Amino acid sequence: MAFFEWTDELSVGVEQMDLQHKKLIAIINEFHNAVSIDKSKDQSAVKKAVESLSDYVRTHFDDEEALMQKHNFPKLDFHIQIHERLAQKVNEYATKLQTGQKVMNLDMAIFLKGWLEDHIGQTDKMYGDFITGQQK
Repeated sequence: MAFFEWTDELSVGVEQMDLQHKKLIAIINEFHNAVSIDKSKDQSAVKKAVESLSDYVRTHFDDEEALMQKHNFPKLDFHIQIHERLAQKVNEYATKLQTGQKVMNLDMAIFLKGWLEDHIGQTDKMYGDFITGQQK
């Protein structure tokens, strides 16, 4: 069983975003696997997973914000602020790993899973409902 599994309750009703959310879940699972398996000092698998996460988070947030802007989603600014906070946290974590600072990898995996579940299940559902409501 995967650390974090996609469920239909996480669907925002916008196929492109659901696919990207599934990819984020896969990356978080890769990170969790790396944390669980790579106990070596250099943590190369963990570093690689964090780099992948950091890169994809930015791509996904840019795409999601562009979609909201296209549909004139009224809470875009609020959503951007939430995205920026997570992107900053992931980047801070990546910097700590790269500079050899002590980090709690499992805590980060648990945080990411909880954050993404809450974010998709609540915040992203708002724009999903808004966009699908416009299409009716």
